[in-house]
Amino acid sequence: MNEKFKDLPEYLARKKENGSKIIGYFCNYIPEELIKSADAVPLRLVSGGVPEAMQAGEQYVKSYCCPYIRSCIGNRVNENPLYTFLDAICVAGTCDGMKHVEEYWRKYSDIPVFSVGVPKVSNRFRTREHTSKYFKSELTRLKKDLEILTGTKITDKRLKENIRLYNLIRSRMRRLYDHLNIGSSKISWRDIFRISHLGYLIDRDEFLGEITNILKELRIKTSSIERSEEQVRLMLYGSILAFEDTKVLDIVEASGGKIVADALCTGSRFWRKDVSIEGSLMDGLVDRYLYNIPCAHMMDFMMRLNYVIATARDSKSQGLLYYNLKSCDTYRSEFREIEEDVKKELGIPSLLIETEYSPADIGTTRTKIEAFLEMVRGV
Repeated sequence: MNEKFKDLPEYLARKKENGSKIIGYFCNYIPEELIKSADAVPLRLVSGGVPEAMQAGEQYVKSYCCPYIRSCIGNRVNENPLYTFLDAICVAGTCDGMKHVEEYWRKYSDIPVFSVGVPKVSNRFRTREHTSKYFKSELTRLKKDLEILTGTKITDKRLKENIRLYNLIRSRMRRLYDHLNIGSSKISWRDIFRISHLGYLIDRDEFLGEITNILKELRIKTSSIERSEEQVRLMLYGSILAFEDTKVLDIVEASGGKIVADALCTGSRFWRKDVSIEGSLMDGLVDRYLYNIPCAHMMDFMMRLNYVIATARDSKSQGLLYYNLKSCDTYRSEFREIEEDVKKELGIPSLLIETEYSPADIGTTRTKIEAFLEMVRGV
């Protein structure tokens, strides 16, 4: 798996040499199916956790801006290899921070920036027709922009083929997540989280083959070893968690905790829902991307809460770790209500961890997590 990450620059260089366009995006409201159907290479830019990139971004946005947003800018400033290959970038209009990212890339880069407006009301009951119409118009505009950039027409045939591919990938990733609820599983949540990030970067057909092989190996390797009762089972929810952002995960494991589930946009939520191929394909994309579990910038709090509670219950979590990047106000504002409702419904406690991509708070973060785990154990 590590070799796949190391080979990414070579893979992207090879794609560009063969004439493919590399399209980067940040939020999971951008349908990769459209990018791939334009014969381009989708690249989800979820790099974070590196202090140098965060600090470089502070030349262009305030230091009290979310560390992930600062890194989205700082990674280009520091010429992160993945960011130097881009031929265009897609920015979803979600939180205020993403607006700063769009402004920066428009002003300081020489590549096209495609913006996609995202309604603030998820409208899960489909009662506001204009919400779906607006998002469909935004995706239709993105489709045209991609066709102009690549010179490739996104036909229904091509789009349907790629929807089927991505539905297969999502289905098999959900099967991987299901293994976490098996007492004898030989795969950890952290393994699956790492696999998820690989899926944002490498060739998607190759990724499907990789996870298919992993599932086959798990069927053979699964033993009868039961879960360790010594480790406290935790669910993770909150702000975006980037691949390199391992500080909290490392502390949890070193302190005797174990992440067994998540409700993150870089984790289980990304793989949760398929795209329908019945009827209009663009309507299918709207339904999947707009009506998946919404990000905290959207107003449907109950949909998020129900997903958190169901996931914590299914995974037999003993506590909720609420991960909040500093200055990520959309997620921070919901913590108290989620804490109260999770306690009421499941009887489990929650811990708020506010942090950024810096080693400065390792000591205080470790103390909080250790004390929380002791409380859960009843020590």
